[in-house]
Amino acid sequence: MRQIFDKEKSNPSTAKLSLKGHEFEVVIDPESAKAHRHGEAAINDALLAPHVYRSVQTGELASTELMKELFGTSDEYEVASKIIKDGELHLSDEYKEGLRNAKKGEIIALLAKEAADANTGLPVAEARLHAALAKIHVDVFRSAEEQLPDVVSKLRSMISLTLEKKSVQLRIPPAYAAKLYGLVQSRSKIVDEAWLGDGAFSAKVEISAGLVPKFLDELKSATHGDVEVSVERKK
Repeated sequence: MRQIFDKEKSNPSTAKLSLKGHEFEVVIDPESAKAHRHGEAAINDALLAPHVYRSVQTGELASTELMKELFGTSDEYEVASKIIKDGELHLSDEYKEGLRNAKKGEIIALLAKEAADANTGLPVAEARLHAALAKIHVDVFRSAEEQLPDVVSKLRSMISLTLEKKSVQLRIPPAYAAKLYGLVQSRSKIVDEAWLGDGAFSAKVEISAGLVPKFLDELKSATHGDVEVSVERKK
């Protein structure tokens, strides 16, 4: 449900535009405002208040005469659309906090997949990652993948982390080989593979360090322990 502008709220998200020394502001729903910029949302969805302000903070409205002079119209929706499209978007603290929390969630999910404790080789508990991430800055406008190396570098002062890949040599006996080929292919990158004369499947695969324990557990469970594996660091 779209938010409604609360006049008592001290820090709403706004769009601001300066023309010939005059400031114009509108109160926005950030997601809908960004969509409106690209023609993907109507102006009434982008606004939380149907007014154009000289100052949202004081509640002072822009005069119809000034809008007519500078925008060529006194229609507040037309003026608001131009402010959103040509002006700057200023996001509320609440909205930015929501973005940060969402981005941290993405980074934690990625770390759970790609990283491991450098001392034990085991995945790092999400609770530890949450606590550590609370102490560092994350960029809400960069993808989790793009900033992962920077995040790991900052986290290493608190948690011993590694993003290294592991090389796993495995041999699956004939009774399970065909059935487990899809599992191996989906969980890892197959570097080299061979179907042996007795029907067994042999392969060398690469996998993120944090995923190795779960991968090996899956193989052992599916074969009732009848699988040969050897783990080494990727060279």
